[in-house]
Amino acid sequence: MIYNQAKNLIFEHIDNHHSQTFLIEGGYKSGQKSLTQDIIQHYIPLNSPDITWIAKSPDSSSLGLKDIQSIKQNIYNSPLYHQYNFCIIEDADFLNKEAQNALLKLIEEPGEHSIIILLGVYHQLLPTIYSRCLSVYIDNDIAKDIYLGHRDLVLEIEQNIELKQLIDNLWTAYIDILQKESLEIFVFTQDIDQYPIELVLFVWESIHWLCILATTDKTRYTNIRLSESLRELLDKIITINSLEWHYTALKELDILKKTLLFSNRKNTLAIEQFLLSIHP
Repeated sequence: MIYNQAKNLIFEHIDNHHSQTFLIEGGYKSGQKSLTQDIIQHYIPLNSPDITWIAKSPDSSSLGLKDIQSIKQNIYNSPLYHQYNFCIIEDADFLNKEAQNALLKLIEEPGEHSIIILLGVYHQLLPTIYSRCLSVYIDNDIAKDIYLGHRDLVLEIEQNIELKQLIDNLWTAYIDILQKESLEIFVFTQDIDQYPIELVLFVWESIHWLCILATTDKTRYTNIRLSESLRELLDKIITINSLEWHYTALKELDILKKTLLFSNRKNTLAIEQFLLSIHP
């Protein structure tokens, strides 16, 4: 579903009192946060005290019961200044089982003036939560550059230009290791540790996706703005590796993603095993 379609659908359900609980999913930073902010400010200012916004700390692997308790304190209160209380959980995938069960009780009987919006990427919530939400999956914007239409990521880069350099470094490092005849895994994994793991996985997926696109839809690939040096690097990878190999790498990346984000397995070991399994 494109961005504006999702927005209008949610407006319709709020205005007609069809639903109070929404789940917005999409790829990594595809626009879930932007869409939520657009929805909120249609009704109330973004700085309103009638908004409770929960997000996972970068230092934490999950959201817990205490995070749901902070929502519970507000969800049944009347709004202070506006028509609605908005309760947002930005990293809903990372709610632990105890927190998800507590959330389920809240969304079964929300406060009269409460709107609950969950944001997700990895489809990790309980089926009973999905069944009680209006769910929308937003597509990426048209891919114009290496951010491949990921709206929220583009906005973050506009606010933090250093993030662009981080992404460029990740692109170059991964393409470089794919070309090496022998892997210097220890050095590479040590370097990777300094980056947010979700950003690392996004870049790796993007590289394989672009290589597939270069083979299956040359016109679309050519229309994506890439630096000359980056396109040259990609062209080398495309020449070296088959289409089937890139599809296999994406499947292995999906497994790696679940391992790194939703298990207690050590990141370094999982990354090393992935690189060994997909190295040409």
